[in-house]
Amino acid sequence: MRNRIKRFKEINEFFETTGFEKRTDIPEFFVFRLDELSPNSAFKMPPYQKDFYQVTLILNPENAVADIDDQSNQQLENTLYFLSPDHIFSWKRTAKTSGFIVYFKSEFFDFFRGNFKTEFSLFHLSNENFLKLSKAEVQNMVIEFEKLYKEYYTPNGYRNQILQSSLLSLLFKCKSTAKERGGKRKKRSKNEDLTFRFQNLVANSFIKHKKVIDYAELLHTTSNSLNLAVKAVLGRTAKEVIAGRIIQEAKRLLKYSNEDISEVSYSLGFEEPTHFSRFFKKMTSSTPKEYRSSQV
Repeated sequence: MRNRIKRFKEINEFFETTGFEKRTDIPEFFVFRLDELSPNSAFKMPPYQKDFYQVTLILNPENAVADIDDQSNQQLENTLYFLSPDHIFSWKRTAKTSGFIVYFKSEFFDFFRGNFKTEFSLFHLSNENFLKLSKAEVQNMVIEFEKLYKEYYTPNGYRNQILQSSLLSLLFKCKSTAKERGGKRKKRSKNEDLTFRFQNLVANSFIKHKKVIDYAELLHTTSNSLNLAVKAVLGRTAKEVIAGRIIQEAKRLLKYSNEDISEVSYSLGFEEPTHFSRFFKKMTSSTPKEYRSSQV
């Protein structure tokens, strides 16, 4: 049975599920090396969400794959990526995958006087969350991760405060690097950028938001402008993109879960099962029941 995407509330809860033997003594923070993972730790995870942020530096991927919402990356060597509690994430690694992972909860940043979400847009749903690094940039980043790692394992009466300041330093280094890299690579057109951010939002918000105007407001534009941009880039309207994502998830639930059709309907955010059935019929020319029967 496959049901809705699992969500992990605690860092140690996630470690228990994946078979990682270590545990953090600071519930809001942890840093570790990927080469510390034992052969008993999971080598892949299906899509999930978690109530904490993540910064990952992959040095040697050895065929590792990371999927963030609609962004899939199979070229992870010397790559940073950033995850927020809103992202849907899945991954695959090998025994030789190396690098660092930092987990932290928003509470660990209570000391920060600025607006975290505004300051560090690398974690935004509507942005590209992968950052490819040059060799020189990798060397600088490794120093930052090593410093954070060392501080975690150094007993100190001000350990939390030191870790907080070191984490803040790391994030500003990441932000600075992203800004420099952004200036060097070919920029997306205005339409391409808006469409990219729209698709990322749809991947995470299609259950809650089903109208084009909802996404237009989130992206600080008009429904007409959003539709024109999406149509120009994808050849489909924004409404068709939203509907397509809903149907994709509906088919997954109907095929792989044993929830009855009314439960599938509510899982997808429909107020009434009849509304879902009409929508599904309109989009696929078959009822949910007919589709499920055809998949047996």
